[in-house]
Amino acid sequence: MAGLETAVLRVASTAAGSLLRSRLGQVPGAGLASDPVRPAQRWRRPAQLGTPELRRLAAGLADRLGAAAARLPEHERLAALDAVADAFAALGAVDADALFAADLDPVALASLLPVPPAAGLSPAAEAACRDLIRLTCAHAVEYLTTLPGFGARADVELVRRTGELARAVDRLQEGGDGAAYAFEERYARYVADTHGRLQLFGLTLSRSRREWPLDVAYISLAVAGDQPMLPGEPELHQVPVRAEQALASADRVLLRGPAGSGKSTLVQWLALNAARRTDGPWSTSVPFVLRLRSFTSSGDLPLPEDFLRACGVPLSAPPGWVEDLMLSGRALVLVDGVDEVPQRLRARTETWLRSLVSAFPKARYVVTTRPSAVPEDWLAGLGFATHSMLAMEQKDIRAFVTHWHAAARAEGQEVDVYEASLLEAVASRRDLARLATNPLMCALLCALNQDRRMQLPRARKELYDAALDMLLVRRDTEREIGGVEGVYLTRDEQIVLLQRFAYWLIRNGQVEAGRDEAVELVGEWLEAMPQVREQGGAEQVFSHLLIRSGLLLEPAPGSVVFVHRTFQDYLGAKAAVESRDFGVLVKNAQDDTWDDVVRMAVGHARPDERVRLLRGLLRRADKVKSAHDRLVLLAAASLEHAPEIDQAIRAEVQERTAKLLPPRSLREAEELAKAGELVLELLPLDEDLSEEEAEAVVLTAGRVGGPRALEITARFCQDTRLSVGYALADNWARFDAAEYADAVLSAAQLPGASLLVNTEEQAAEVGRLTHLKRINLHWAPGLPGLVARRPDLEWLFVFRNDALNDLSLLAPLDRLNFLGLSICPNVRDLAPLTELPLRQLSLYDLADGTPLGPLRGLALTDLTLGSRLPVDRVADLPVTEGLESLTLHNESSHLSLEGLDRWPRLWSLTVTGDHQVHDLATIAAPPITNLFISNAAPDLTDVLPHDRLTYLTLHQCSDFDLAPLRSLPELRTLLLTGSSGTVDLTPLSDLDQLKIKVHGATSVTGAETIPPERLAFRA
Repeated sequence: MAGLETAVLRVASTAAGSLLRSRLGQVPGAGLASDPVRPAQRWRRPAQLGTPELRRLAAGLADRLGAAAARLPEHERLAALDAVADAFAALGAVDADALFAADLDPVALASLLPVPPAAGLSPAAEAACRDLIRLTCAHAVEYLTTLPGFGARADVELVRRTGELARAVDRLQEGGDGAAYAFEERYARYVADTHGRLQLFGLTLSRSRREWPLDVAYISLAVAGDQPMLPGEPELHQVPVRAEQALASADRVLLRGPAGSGKSTLVQWLALNAARRTDGPWSTSVPFVLRLRSFTSSGDLPLPEDFLRACGVPLSAPPGWVEDLMLSGRALVLVDGVDEVPQRLRARTETWLRSLVSAFPKARYVVTTRPSAVPEDWLAGLGFATHSMLAMEQKDIRAFVTHWHAAARAEGQEVDVYEASLLEAVASRRDLARLATNPLMCALLCALNQDRRMQLPRARKELYDAALDMLLVRRDTEREIGGVEGVYLTRDEQIVLLQRFAYWLIRNGQVEAGRDEAVELVGEWLEAMPQVREQGGAEQVFSHLLIRSGLLLEPAPGSVVFVHRTFQDYLGAKAAVESRDFGVLVKNAQDDTWDDVVRMAVGHARPDERVRLLRGLLRRADKVKSAHDRLVLLAAASLEHAPEIDQAIRAEVQERTAKLLPPRSLREAEELAKAGELVLELLPLDEDLSEEEAEAVVLTAGRVGGPRALEITARFCQDTRLSVGYALADNWARFDAAEYADAVLSAAQLPGASLLVNTEEQAAEVGRLTHLKRINLHWAPGLPGLVARRPDLEWLFVFRNDALNDLSLLAPLDRLNFLGLSICPNVRDLAPLTELPLRQLSLYDLADGTPLGPLRGLALTDLTLGSRLPVDRVADLPVTEGLESLTLHNESSHLSLEGLDRWPRLWSLTVTGDHQVHDLATIAAPPITNLFISNAAPDLTDVLPHDRLTYLTLHQCSDFDLAPLRSLPELRTLLLTGSSGTVDLTPLSDLDQLKIKVHGATSVTGAETIPPERLAFRA
């Protein structure tokens, strides 16, 4: 096998090198086209060929076609040119990456560009179009290979491909199964192709394309994740982190987010990156995307041998292929849409997931759901880390608007003025900023801003109405399209049919229907619509709705869904109101899948009907005690959708909502915020609020937003409690940067809390907030300016900064006490740190093998190390004896704790994994009083030698017994957070000196045996 590897690599290197030398060394270009045509003016040398350049290229080459093409009438010749431009527009810009994907072969590149099916060309014009595509591809390759940087780029590609070939041979050698490996390559190509494109709402009705490359359309969003407040501290705080980072940090993740928040797109992004073997945690994973909406019948959910069929993959795998991947841990199982499973079948879904995890514990799992569909701790017993999608911040909104208009620009649209106006509008208009909280709503605003000539709606219902008007009428009318399927439907006729279909899906607990069933339903409804029935049968009418409305999709042959669940809920709510099904709405309101339906029904209803519906919700809340709070909050959240409401029912809803205040957790804050500005008038602002209550009040105000919310937040700027300080810092992203700095941060002290900076606008304000010495920088371009403006910083955390490679940049920070570097992969030299007065240092995910020797020159008291470290034992860490706190994270769990006695002052220790916990049993010195154990199934007898322990945290641990802790005489606080399974507190019931804190999704029994003053829960 080794001989085979050597031979293959030698042949590949020789052949590729010879090819590049012949093409790049002897001629200015690839030598594939004589008398090359330039795609742009001589003074321009674009690095990629977009639609304008390729159209120019095709037009210049049209005269070189054969005699048959020359005999084409002028209108057919122009139509063929348009078809060529449309074909290239569907592919996207042609650059070096596109050439390498086609192996520098113009024929292979041309094969990616079929004649657009809607071009309507004659046979002769279609043949000319194909010839012109091939000729244009040859000249495109010729041009791009003449660019100055192409040779160096080709060298990089050669090295990359040689490395891929070497790794492929290694995998083949290890697996020993050539058929399995060959199939994996085919499957990866299939997944990359099917998941590599994304529909962008508002751009999907173009004649040239319906989908866009995911690389263009995708933007990275944030989730709320638990992190220590300070390195080595046991308390956890929810801080925003990029979704990709959060998912990479755990093998099992439950991702919660409201409709339109980007969960399914994130799943698609994970599948694409795994299939492409992109560097990172998914580079060796094989993805399987299971959309639960496809399994809403009472049949069994798929087992591994059925995954490919369940994913709709038309490939036949070798026997046992999927199961082998699951057993080895290389499978990435992406389960999308628990909320799309009817409530009666969710227990079945949980049982299925439990069986998969039990049988295949090494596989990686990501499960998505709406927040209200399942409890936050739904899968905690299986070791799933729970993350919640956060609403888009200003920088996310700007990024999405930029991406959307870039896609429109690539289609040849002139959109600069629309992009500029929308960016200004979302920055200045609070009503729009409140609408643009997720990718779907942002896309609606982008499309409507262009469609309505920058005259945007102000309310959510108005936004949906305008979107439906645009989709159902304006697009086809302005493009003079009508009767394509032999059917002419007015807007109202389309709405009637679509809303009945939507309501039928909702009543039956479905988000997908069979096409035959949908056609049959339309046939029944046409009995009451003779004017439509005269135009055609049910099949014709349904085809018109599917093709022309823009609201329905056929994701797989034979099945039909709405383009987004939000439109299904909106139209279904309208049908429910018109049918006066208020009893049905109230009865189903405690089912989370009806939440948006009920809220939107209040918007559709007449004033007297709103009163009936809201009173029904309140009576239902009194009757169903288990759903009391959520039904009251649903009524409160529905008020925002009502343009007119009886004052008596508004007062009653407000009074009932006030009884649920103050909030005591982030989850309660998020639920309250759904009620909108109403809740701001009810929030308590007295000085008797506990730390948890004050924090939740601040977070609630931030999630509502607006001037009144800013006033409420400012009331807490003098609060010096740590959690409140973090809440004040968190809210900055939810307001205008300058206004918030004036109203809140200019007077806030934030003791112990760091100020999160992740936009250019925020970075500009930091220079005047000189009393705040602690900065958490998530905006990479802002580091040089931050150092220049704030050399007085005492605390700095730098997150995800690829540009940082020279730490001497930090030299002006001559008061810096703490420095954190996380995901800074180009930092290789720590020597410049010796010039800083550092006492605390946190290093995570720097360049591989970064030497730690320079740490000897630092008098550190606190050290956090994570990821891949160039040492195997704690004893080998070059740290002076004054160390007081040591944190070892994630991949560093292999590190042996031998040598802890080097640091006699060490009082705080964080360890990860069973190996390090077991090491504790043989290490009684130094006198550790604060211990943080993460991601382990610890035997707590191992900690007994440390009998001076006063504070113990068990974070995301499983299978542990608390009874040994009875032997720790000094233990005063136990924090349980994110623990798997159920933890029995009974053994600690008589330890009067011990306080127990239970955070997050941790299930406990025996709580009744612990006095209330000793036990605290926090969601």
